[in-house]
Amino acid sequence: MLTSPPPGGLGLPPRRPDCSCPEHADELTDLLLPVDEAGEPPVRLADLIEARKVGVSPAEPQEHWLEPHDESDAGPERLGPFHWGLRVGDEAHDCYSDEAPWSLDQALLDRPGVEQVEWMDREEFLVGAPTLCASGVLAAAARALADPRVRRLAA
Repeated sequence: MLTSPPPGGLGLPPRRPDCSCPEHADELTDLLLPVDEAGEPPVRLADLIEARKVGVSPAEPQEHWLEPHDESDAGPERLGPFHWGLRVGDEAHDCYSDEAPWSLDQALLDRPGVEQVEWMDREEFLVGAPTLCASGVLAAAARALADPRVRRLAA
């Protein structure tokens, strides 16, 4: 059951079966992720998960809300809420390209249940997905990595 967040906090992210995830990572164990290098074989999602090259954990309390530095004062005072930290290691970088039509954060934001994404550094993302469990966020990340728009080469 989803509970209301306590005042000033986000509460605990949902767990299965109390989430609204359209799919979970364990349902995608055989998913092959195309790579952006001609002639290279695809990467199995299960291999990346087993080797801890992709992973999800609840966002740290200080990451729930971000206060961006905007000298123009034109942007929001704060970004969030973010519920999950997503790590996509260098081993998964072959599955997307910085020169692709879509960035990985755009593809992730396009997934059902994902409301906000902030790309923190090369391997770290914050994800606002209040109704998704950790496995559902990982499945969303896998589908984003599988999206042909995140590669230069046609899949």
